[in-house]
Amino acid sequence: MELRQLQSFLTAAKLASFSRAAAVLGYAQSTVTMQIKALEEELGTSLFDRSGRRIRLTGDGENLFSYAEQILRLAEEATETTARGSRKGGSVAVGTPESLCLHYLSPLLGDYRLKYPEVAVKLRFGTCCELYELLKTRLVDVAFFLDELIDDGKMTVHVLFDEPVLLLASPRHPLSRRAAVAPADLEGQPLIVTEPGCNYRARFERCIGAQGVKPCSTMEVSSVELIKRFARDNLGVAVLSGSAAQQELAAGQLVALPWTGPSFDVKAQLVHLKERRLPPALRAFVSLVLAGGKGADTLITPLR
Repeated sequence: MELRQLQSFLTAAKLASFSRAAAVLGYAQSTVTMQIKALEEELGTSLFDRSGRRIRLTGDGENLFSYAEQILRLAEEATETTARGSRKGGSVAVGTPESLCLHYLSPLLGDYRLKYPEVAVKLRFGTCCELYELLKTRLVDVAFFLDELIDDGKMTVHVLFDEPVLLLASPRHPLSRRAAVAPADLEGQPLIVTEPGCNYRARFERCIGAQGVKPCSTMEVSSVELIKRFARDNLGVAVLSGSAAQQELAAGQLVALPWTGPSFDVKAQLVHLKERRLPPALRAFVSLVLAGGKGADTLITPLR
């Protein structure tokens, strides 16, 4: 029984899909299938019911699930603490939205690397939905979210600061000269938005949809830098978090439209699994973030 087999098993079980597990783990689907098949052959039982459109755990699979979680957790703790002692070595895997990394997380990572140069830092970017899956499947140690307040009893949540969500446009855009911009003003306008899975995009689209507002087109872009570039080039109105556009706003390259509709503001949050024991390198990272965040931190669940 190998740790990678157990990781594939757990990820597939949590996502109810071999293909989604492969995508999250960075494997080919055939690799995940082969690892789970080898595990089933070793244990002499079927772990998944494959008869339906979605896989689901068998009784033996459910029995293995909790053991697999404990085995992987203990293996991780042994690597990070016992093998390395109290020294802050090892690695830290961080999930984050690209926009938050650009202008908030970057200086904190610089401070962390100066204090703990021996720690390998791994960054994974994604939407809120993607980051949540990475966190649940333990493919990242901690994750930053730009979202409404996360309420999950299995997670430790640290609220860092409130983050405004802005409607951004080129100074050449007709709406940039308005004293106020309401949802109805977006009728027939081209929009530039983040990819699906972004909380504030979904709230924005629900808002204008509820009022019957129809943009002439929607450009969906996964890169924050390209969203800003397209807005600067006057290709449409962009919906983006405020911190991502600080430099462009200060330079006058973008204008924050005076939005009078509902707020789409979110909270920047640092989240990790409540059950896990934080190894030294990870604890140092979390402590540094909480000490260096904007404003006062609200500790929803005490840091262990």
